[in-house]
Amino acid sequence: MNHVSTSLPDESRFPAATNATVPAEWEDEPTILGLLISLLDGRRAIVVVSLLAAVVMGGSKLVSPATYTSTAALIPQERRSGGNLAGLAAQFGINVPGAELAQSPAFYADLVVSRPLLAAVVDTRFSATMPDGTPATSLSDVYESKGATPALRRDNAIGRLRREITVTVIQKTGVVRLQVTAPSPSLAQQIAARQLALLDRFNLETRQSQAGSERRFTEQRAQEVRAELRRAEDQLQQFLQANRDFRNSPQLSFRQERLAREVSMRQQVYQSLVQAYEQARIDAVRDTPVITVVEKPEVPIRRDSRGTVGTTIVSFLAAFLLMSLLMLVRGEMRSGMRQSTERARLADVWNETWRDVRRPWRLILGGRHR
Repeated sequence: MNHVSTSLPDESRFPAATNATVPAEWEDEPTILGLLISLLDGRRAIVVVSLLAAVVMGGSKLVSPATYTSTAALIPQERRSGGNLAGLAAQFGINVPGAELAQSPAFYADLVVSRPLLAAVVDTRFSATMPDGTPATSLSDVYESKGATPALRRDNAIGRLRREITVTVIQKTGVVRLQVTAPSPSLAQQIAARQLALLDRFNLETRQSQAGSERRFTEQRAQEVRAELRRAEDQLQQFLQANRDFRNSPQLSFRQERLAREVSMRQQVYQSLVQAYEQARIDAVRDTPVITVVEKPEVPIRRDSRGTVGTTIVSFLAAFLLMSLLMLVRGEMRSGMRQSTERARLADVWNETWRDVRRPWRLILGGRHR
């Protein structure tokens, strides 16, 4: 082999093997020179595989279908009865007595991606248009869900829709941000709008159902307390009729005060139940929204970034590191050379590597050096 007559390393700079005795336990141990030789010797495989991985992964991103993301933001309405402290604690997942968990932003974040709401979205018939002009009516058709039965196709569509939804909660403000990704701009906007509508309807139905249960309970309890109040009043009335001059007797005065307190207590409980009953009747038919939409979903005008450059770079680096590790492992498995022999081999590999650097096409195409 002809060596380059420049300032490049050659065999004269790497002493030839000597007759020095090397301990037997050192013969199989990997050295820095051996590892360097393994990397340089496998340089072509490392570069070719790394470039191939980068081209494949980057190309897959280039040919992937375009996607569009529609964003919406909402904030739950707080109840005054819970207080500011209860509302603040609910944002951090702390249950404070008197606070309603249904009002916490984390509850709405989980509710948006719950199966009942996603199933309702999948069952919705949309009027969107795909980029190729075909109508997008059913998400099962848009996602091309596979399955032997309609139920399996629907279940696969629900799973796909869950992966296309991103929900984040901003703890400082309590805002819930919803992002929906779809292959069509109008479809992404319609899915996000449909989720907000279903979320609001779910809250209204839940609140009205709860108010109906409270109305029935307070109505029954008010009737019981009213009967107890009537009995307490009758007892006080009978006492007053039988003891017109009770003030002259300490024992009769004490009994009169006790009966009066019983009547007063029953009156207060009865008034509270009547107020709660009237409020429950109002809540049972109230149709005001319990969430405030601070950002309505709009039709996106730009498609999502495919991340081609980042994927290509990451793929190249990952393949480069993996192949380098494989070359090191292979070199360690084949290491039986002494250190002097490694130095001589390093000189040859270094010169070959420098020639490949000067002629990179030979490295990729696998040309031989003459």
